[in-house]
Amino acid sequence: MTEPSTLTTRATDESRVGEFVGGLRVAEKLLLGFFAYTTVASCVFPLVLRQRLALVGLNLLVCTVVLLLSRDGVEERRPFLALVRDWLPCVLILVAYRESGLFFVPDPAHRLDYFFVRWDDVLLKNPWVLAVLSFCSPWLQRYLELSYLFCYPSVPLALGSLYLARQFAVAAAGARPDVIGDRQHGSVAVAAISEHPPDTTLIERRYRLAINHFWTAALLAAFSCFVLFPFFPLTPPRELFHDLPGPRVASLLRGLNHWILGRYAVGASLFPSAHVATVTAAALAIRTYLPRVGVLFLILAGSIALATVYGRYHYAADAVAGVLVGLAAFLVSRGIHRR
Repeated sequence: MTEPSTLTTRATDESRVGEFVGGLRVAEKLLLGFFAYTTVASCVFPLVLRQRLALVGLNLLVCTVVLLLSRDGVEERRPFLALVRDWLPCVLILVAYRESGLFFVPDPAHRLDYFFVRWDDVLLKNPWVLAVLSFCSPWLQRYLELSYLFCYPSVPLALGSLYLARQFAVAAAGARPDVIGDRQHGSVAVAAISEHPPDTTLIERRYRLAINHFWTAALLAAFSCFVLFPFFPLTPPRELFHDLPGPRVASLLRGLNHWILGRYAVGASLFPSAHVATVTAAALAIRTYLPRVGVLFLILAGSIALATVYGRYHYAADAVAGVLVGLAAFLVSRGIHRR
């Protein structure tokens, strides 16, 4: 984390790094838009009345909280609420995932599953792939299962890297991080009338821009997958085909992955893979501000994509589509924030 981050070196022009204090962020508009969509969708898809009422009530609560956190001056008066605002999407992604699962209607004929598994057979039964899995057994299998396990904390870890970069940047500027919240309102006012605003003010404002950009990319990727969820009725290949390639390796990590999926997954495969899409978009966003750290997250994103296919958590088509959705979400978010 000692690398020079673009949070402090990217630009000196105030108009490029400035962001309104208060008001809805782009990422928060995406949150409100998605939960408005699920509210409308609950009236279209065949849900029982109890599910429909619970979904609408939860969405009203979520939207109210998002709007309250975006009120002018909240971040300056209450630094804790600023922290909640930054991290709240980590929880709301899980809420959105569970809600999208309510709209899933399985296909008893598994027509799409049998279509996608043909591509997987070509890939996973390739002699070269089987030779690599055999030669690197059991370490490669354990690494892939560990990589898949990291699909859950990868987005919070990426967000945490921005926090660490902020602390290093503030320390390098000679300011204490714990007083930025108290000084921030005055510093922004000074920056608005000064040609050369204080370094700590620029760092704080670039940090806000980075957080907004990060969540715009990650949420756009995740929500794009969730919206497509009901239109691709797939069953996880590990449940339908049991066709794990290569040597069977008894792994505690695989058991842990299956335990998590058994308790918290919606019981269906997802096209495109939301895990792959979200981690890819988040890694690309991090690389914009922390190039070296971003490379590590890109390696993790690639490992997760491979792990979803090897472990039969997803079809290869899911993973490839997830990478493309993640890339598209990042490019769209970059265009939005460049404006």
